[in-house]
Amino acid sequence: MEPWLKAALAGGVCIGVHYMFLRAASGKIGDSLGALILEGTATLGILAAYVGLPRGEAVATTRVGGVYAALSGLMISGASILLFYALRRGGPVASTGTVVLGGGVTLSALLAPLLFGEAFTARRGLGVLLGVCAIFVLSADGKAATP
Repeated sequence: MEPWLKAALAGGVCIGVHYMFLRAASGKIGDSLGALILEGTATLGILAAYVGLPRGEAVATTRVGGVYAALSGLMISGASILLFYALRRGGPVASTGTVVLGGGVTLSALLAPLLFGEAFTARRGLGVLLGVCAIFVLSADGKAATP
């Protein structure tokens, strides 16, 4: 097993549970306020982990790294608000989650070779194709969830 795979799978479980809680909250709180509470709680959780857990190997912190991390955070904030909106408007968790997360994965898999010099292999191409297919199949469900 690749050394990164366990952490990635555990992260996937966290995202899945996150979607369930997000769906439960949607329609019971405003989109921006819900996202603010979500992100604020995430900030506290990350702070607790930063202070209380081992940090692993030391990595030099650069200004550019900080800027990229902040820009990534802004994208997560936008995604959180839009997820609340989509779920409140009746988006089923399976479809909405797949479109958002799967769309992000597909986009990053396409852009990473251009931006970071990662290899675009046949396996990656197949993964992108399957991701696009999953987005189309699940978004064509046509049945809105009951908020």
